Amino acid sequence: VSDVISVKNVLLTIEPRVVQKGTSSTLRCSFDLQDESLYSVKWYRGRHEFYRFTPSEQPNSKKIFKFKGINVDREASNSTQVVLRDIDFNLSGNFMCEVTTDATHLTTGADTKAMLVVELPEYPPTISVTGEPLDYGDILRANCSCSPSRPKTSLTFFLNNYTVAHTEPLSPHQYQESAWSDLSLEIRLYEEHFNDGRLILRCVADIEEIYHVEAVLKLGSVRDPVPERVSAYNRSVSTASLQLLFLNMFVFVNILLVLS
Repeated sequence: VSDVISVKNVLLTIEPRVVQKGTSSTLRCSFDLQDESLYSVKWYRGRHEFYRFTPSEQPNSKKIFKFKGINVDREASNSTQVVLRDIDFNLSGNFMCEVTTDATHLTTGADTKAMLVVELPEYPPTISVTGEPLDYGDILRANCSCSPSRPKTSLTFFLNNYTVAHTEPLSPHQYQESAWSDLSLEIRLYEEHFNDGRLILRCVADIEEIYHVEAVLKLGSVRDPVPERVSAYNRSVSTASLQLLFLNMFVFVNILLVLS
């Protein structure tokens, strides 16, 4: 029995992997045929084949199969890549490229990667706080909210760059939902929370690697250093007052001399 050499180093990359709804993504498939000829490259969303490249079938080497929500850019697609346009939510999930060689014994290699289709928030996160100004022993109560997105944003509170609260990780089901995101914070403040008397509260909103926006709020603190008073103006006023006083005294003395 002769050895059957399979396709090596089949690698699928999706750029970008996290895609905003209505935009485009390029799926690339690299492979090593080991001196064999290429028979076909097939592309699947889940178990459904939607694109096939067969070089021996020129001029019809590209075949596109109907799949709801998949819009293949025929001109931009070839033996190693597929370009998808106007991507919709239903494309979130696994994609696979399957490479077959044109040898005596057809050999196949494949790779699978996942795509995530998202909708970003319309507005950035906002912070609300009660109970200012704050001091040692006080309780800081704050809320951060972010407008609806799919999936909803992950929120994290930072107090002077230290993480003090964050939302729970999303379940697979939540990745398919559009929802507001909210995070509440209630923490008693101690001396170590203050940075030279200052309190800077940040709320960071994230969606995978595609969205990272933060809101920043400087909290009122009774420990916040009070700037030194500027005394130059006061000194100038005092000098002017003394000069006026001496002038008045001089005029008064002259009047007394005239009257005498």
